[in-house]
Amino acid sequence: MQDSFLNITINWRQDERDVDPERQERETEMLYRELRQMDDVEAVNRVPDPDVPDGGMGAAWLWDVLQAEVSVENIGVLYRLVRDRLPGPPIDFELTNGDRKVVVKGVRPEDMDEAVKKLVAAAKELGDN
Repeated sequence: MQDSFLNITINWRQDERDVDPERQERETEMLYRELRQMDDVEAVNRVPDPDVPDGGMGAAWLWDVLQAEVSVENIGVLYRLVRDRLPGPPIDFELTNGDRKVVVKGVRPEDMDEAVKKLVAAAKELGDN
């Protein structure tokens, strides 16, 4: 399946933080910059915060959540970079293609390789019409 792009949401937010929130945001921002420079990733965006109050100060995006557009062929490249860059908490991934979606929750860095295999298979299925 050539040139088929999927949207991927990378979420490493958590309720019980093992990582300091400021460090988590720095790591997210660094990953954001790195992903934007990769030829294998079509687009990278921060996720807007839907609950910013009118006139609210501060970031207008959710901390610790990124969205990327990547080809099925390059999902492994993206996830290896995520695994190598984001410390600590489990990561949730969501693949979307139109109104079709696959969610994988609580992937720990040491389980990333197996998760990538499942996500690639799911991505191929999402790309099939």
